Amino acid sequence: MANPVVRIHGTASIACLVCLLDPVAASGLYRDAITSLFNVSSGAFGERSTTVLPVGSFSGLWKYVVPAALKCDPGLASTAQNQKARERLDAERAGANATLRRAYGMLDPELVLDKADMLDRAAQVALGALEAGDPDTFETDLLSRLLSRLCERAPDLADDLFVRSLDFVMSANVPSPDSLQDLAKFLFTAPNLMDEPDEDQPHKNFQIGGVTVEDLTATRNSANPENIQALIEATLKLLASPTAVNRNPVVSYALAYQLMPRVRDLTPDRVAEFEKAMVDLETAIPAIAAQVQASVGAAQNPDPESGDPAIRNFWLTGQVQGAIAAGQFDRARQLLARIDDLPVRGQIAALIAFGEAAYAIENKSDQAIGMANLLKPGIKRSLLYISMISTSPNRDGALQLLPLAAKDIAPLPAEQRVRLLSALAAGLIRADTEAAFGVLNQLIAAYNDVRANPRRGRFDPASVRRTYNPRSDANSDSALILPGHRGFYEAVQGERGRHNFGLRVPGVSAFTLTAFLASSGALDPDRTAAAVLGLRDETTQSAAWVSLAALRLK
Repeated sequence: MANPVVRIHGTASIACLVCLLDPVAASGLYRDAITSLFNVSSGAFGERSTTVLPVGSFSGLWKYVVPAALKCDPGLASTAQNQKARERLDAERAGANATLRRAYGMLDPELVLDKADMLDRAAQVALGALEAGDPDTFETDLLSRLLSRLCERAPDLADDLFVRSLDFVMSANVPSPDSLQDLAKFLFTAPNLMDEPDEDQPHKNFQIGGVTVEDLTATRNSANPENIQALIEATLKLLASPTAVNRNPVVSYALAYQLMPRVRDLTPDRVAEFEKAMVDLETAIPAIAAQVQASVGAAQNPDPESGDPAIRNFWLTGQVQGAIAAGQFDRARQLLARIDDLPVRGQIAALIAFGEAAYAIENKSDQAIGMANLLKPGIKRSLLYISMISTSPNRDGALQLLPLAAKDIAPLPAEQRVRLLSALAAGLIRADTEAAFGVLNQLIAAYNDVRANPRRGRFDPASVRRTYNPRSDANSDSALILPGHRGFYEAVQGERGRHNFGLRVPGVSAFTLTAFLASSGALDPDRTAAAVLGLRDETTQSAAWVSLAALRLK
């Protein structure tokens, strides 16, 4: 590997695998990684403005290598001591906010450069700032605005960075309610600002006893429900710490009060904990609680009996989502008939059909292929074909479906092709190794396309409301779907918020090259290695070598 950051990270990754089997050999590898770590230049972390490295900073690389090395071999403690490295860590910590400002500048709307090429790198520079920063002095307000700006073009990056940001804020010895409130502005705003572009993060606040409290009563159109759930979990942790609450009891109560309706809607199993925390706060600070409630009013809470059609449609969409997840498709269609938002109703009808087809595959129904064919080309239909290939009891049946899947995958953006081709290649291993190698070569080409022309697709869930959309293909569902931690999810964007419908199918779980390689034991290792050599991105190639090493060490 030409880039030392990639090389050091890869060496440490191999050492971590080897340590379980041969601690002495692993210690030698870790020693090499530590020695190289202390000699890596700052320029290695900014080799190209569009390069995405395994970590974004010296601090991140140090944290990846040194603690794992000491766990494997405590005798490396003397090797890990280095005054220049300590000074470098301190310098990065002191300059973390400047690094964050640099990341924010990469997303400047007036920037002449093509920002599509900068998105991944900007997210990583911001991550580098988190790796080095101090939660107590970090500019979380700027971080929140960066998330809003990033979300417009790369919502998957914004989602991942948001979760990491929550972890960063909560890693403080005494987490700050103000920092958590700053991050909440990425997801919520005031009701009268709902029609303003989320990219500019419009917000409204008010003063209570000299403390600034944000109006978070309305959910932004771009808000991912999974991020709201992550914020709820972080807020519960904060409320469980009296010392954290006491840093700013006004903001702590205001945040909890405004989140309560979302807790009831998204995480009903957490309602009792939230209610107890609210009662404790109201008892401790009764005057402040009354002021917050008077100033904020009631947060939006979907109500099936509401006279507002948009709120009722939002509630019904959630009920349909639950019915699909439970396999209650007749009930889902009954609920669907009550939704009077026609674009949303059409989108959900396709999701019900997708769920039924996936259920048919799981139950070995002959109707699965016919049900899949009724869907429009795109990600949902590709997933169904891949699922049928993965679960097919015979080789011929799997190979007959391969051209159908390949045809649907080919026109999709490179980032989506990568995930689908990984799943397809993994599904073919059992049926036909030659076909699996053929798809592996397509997968390598897709990864190279991501490197050369990133972010050429556009996530635009509101596109279902437009007859003509120049930014997405109306004949595909590509613009409605984002990758998630367990595959894909489709966003249904109503007038009062968004629901994410998980797109899960039987037998499909490998959505990256590393996940495919982990299941490739039946393939010729030399041919697999030759294919990996075709990767142009060193970070991706290094991760692939680590996966192959893990496979061989089993």
